[in-house]
Amino acid sequence: MRLLRLSLRYKFVFTLVGFTLLVAIPLGALSLMRFSEALEEQLVLRWETAAKGWLGVFESDLGLRLATPQERAEYCRILLLDQPELLVLHVTVGGTPICLVHSDEISDNSELQSLFFFKESPPAGISYEKHRLGNLPILKLSYTRPVVISDVLSGARIKTFSLLQFGLNMAAVQAQIRREMANIALIVLGYVLLGIVIAFLFYKMILGPVESLAEALKRFKRDKSARAVVRSGDELETLAQEFNQMADVIAERNQELEEMNLALSKANRAKSDFLAVMSHELKTPLHAIRGYSQLLLEGVDGPLTPAQREDLQNILHSGDHLLELIENILKFSKIEAGEDRPYFEVTDLSVIAEEAIKSVSALARKKGLVIESHVEPALLYADSTKLKQILLNLLSNAIKYTERGKVAVSGETHENEYLLTVSDTGLGIPTHERERIFEPFTQLDGSSTRESQGVGLGLAIVKKYVEMHGGRVWVESELGQGSRFFVALPLQHQLDALEEVRHAHSHR
Repeated sequence: MRLLRLSLRYKFVFTLVGFTLLVAIPLGALSLMRFSEALEEQLVLRWETAAKGWLGVFESDLGLRLATPQERAEYCRILLLDQPELLVLHVTVGGTPICLVHSDEISDNSELQSLFFFKESPPAGISYEKHRLGNLPILKLSYTRPVVISDVLSGARIKTFSLLQFGLNMAAVQAQIRREMANIALIVLGYVLLGIVIAFLFYKMILGPVESLAEALKRFKRDKSARAVVRSGDELETLAQEFNQMADVIAERNQELEEMNLALSKANRAKSDFLAVMSHELKTPLHAIRGYSQLLLEGVDGPLTPAQREDLQNILHSGDHLLELIENILKFSKIEAGEDRPYFEVTDLSVIAEEAIKSVSALARKKGLVIESHVEPALLYADSTKLKQILLNLLSNAIKYTERGKVAVSGETHENEYLLTVSDTGLGIPTHERERIFEPFTQLDGSSTRESQGVGLGLAIVKKYVEMHGGRVWVESELGQGSRFFVALPLQHQLDALEEVRHAHSHR
């Protein structure tokens, strides 16, 4: 699951507001709890004192105990009406019930009876409990103390108890608590708003310059003239100045690199032009040398001795090899200059492979090598000349580095590609050399005494031509076990191109 990405501004604000809430809410809840406890303690303390005084009055008033139940109830009701907080008043003196009266807000029901009547003597002392009678929250406060009375008939002293119970209305207390809760909520909200203001002020002072630097970096990627503007008067402004100085240095270096690249491009172009001109200049006398050698071998100027014929054949062979080198240099120069562009046409790859094999068969027979071929017919929209040159270079390379055994060519459709493979049983290629051999002017044996001839352009040309066709080339090899060169040509665009060609022919 990807997390929501927020800017520094909102991360800073949310963090500070969260911290404010984390501090303010527990403190507010604690204050409210302590306030509620204090209100209840004050209420209990006040009515504890009243309970002790009232119970003493009931115990000392003998006439009240001798009065009728209706008279006692009326007396208690008057006390009840004088105290708005009282909802229920229950009095028992010396084990004799005096009264159990309640306000009109409470109905006389079984819940009231079960709450204020008791089946056994309550424990001595003061206790209080919270209850609800209907919709009214009440605090039941009980005050019990032991007393000793004399039996009128026998004169015996009897241990019994006196009890006074209050049912106090807690609605006013709860309303006050709710008001205090609202006040605390307002205070918390005020702290949150203050936290937001402080967060934005801190952001403007601290993170604002940081965001300015970040924006300057983004602009610098697109426009190297972009600079950071920070006026904070602290280390962040120093950092912005350092960034601007670094950007100035980078701009200067980029300018130098552009000038250097331009100079290198001109030098490379001059090199390519020089190679092309020199190759053409070399080909003219070379063709003359080869022509005169062939004329002498044909006996135009008279018969030749066996030694002279052998020398002329060596001259002709060396001339052919030099011509091949010059042709490779010319091809690579054209590729480098962007002048060697492919000419695409519908061609059969199996026919191209057969022609390439015929071209190198004499060289293979001279070394006693066998060339095996299994290339599946396939119509490709490609440059047939360049495909043939790819196979010629790979085959020549394989024959050159194979002393005994065979060279094999295969071709087949593999998924969305046509895969050409040229394998040999030669020396093999070390692992660290497998990428380097496709670079221009690179050979496995680069010493001045190397046995193989060439300037190291064959595989470089192969790679360039394969890339022109949107393909790829690579090699697999083991030392002493031979090598396998793979050329993969994509088929999707080939199929599209062939369909276009068929469509064009159908409309002619």
